[in-house]
Amino acid sequence: MLRIHITLFFVLCFASGRSIGNEPVDDKEMIRNVESAIAEQTNAFRAQNGLEPVSIDEDLNQAAAKFARFMAETGKYGHRADGRTPAARAKAAGYRYCVVRENIAYRTNTGEVSSDGLIETFVQGWIDSPPHRENMLADYVLDTGVAVATTDGVTYYAVQLFGRPKSAAIELEVTNRSSEAKTLEILANDSEDTVELPPRGVIRMKRCFPTTLQMQESETEFSITESTRLVITDDGLQKISQQAP
Repeated sequence: MLRIHITLFFVLCFASGRSIGNEPVDDKEMIRNVESAIAEQTNAFRAQNGLEPVSIDEDLNQAAAKFARFMAETGKYGHRADGRTPAARAKAAGYRYCVVRENIAYRTNTGEVSSDGLIETFVQGWIDSPPHRENMLADYVLDTGVAVATTDGVTYYAVQLFGRPKSAAIELEVTNRSSEAKTLEILANDSEDTVELPPRGVIRMKRCFPTTLQMQESETEFSITESTRLVITDDGLQKISQQAP
């Protein structure tokens, strides 16, 4: 008899093969294999969708391992099972985050447990769930951390964290070189801001998500995925550099 549960969390590398809980030696090896496969299959899935791979981050690994172990030892399940958010756990492990996303799942099996069965449960389960798939295919995350834990060899808990560090925040600089005040619309992660720039005015900002910039009453827009300088002239909004301001 099999019980599977998956869930996720969203807030504003892998397979170190760490041993978790009191598993027998064979279980530890299987867990290492499952952790490795989760990371590998995540990157394969991203590649199939035209995305860059995520890199293994040891701080995220540590956060994932500690939380997976907590759930296995206590039987508590959920993104705030330990009273903290995924972002708080990542920060406590040393990850200076700009963005953190988390997928979690568990599987209870009273029959024989295999690495293939666990991998199928966790990876395919997340792929088949739209919110979890969104985390796996987020185009702005750069890092991942993976952990699997059990204390009884029956119920297995999986945690996969995705992150973008503060050091990779997108820096934007926009200068108004036109002779009139201009209104700039800034869209990122379903939020929208409007900024009024006087002549010769400059705005600098940092964003964790890809950002769309557009001048009010203009059809020209720029989708920004890396640090960029832009200028507003009498002819409109233009890019002048894709290097950090």
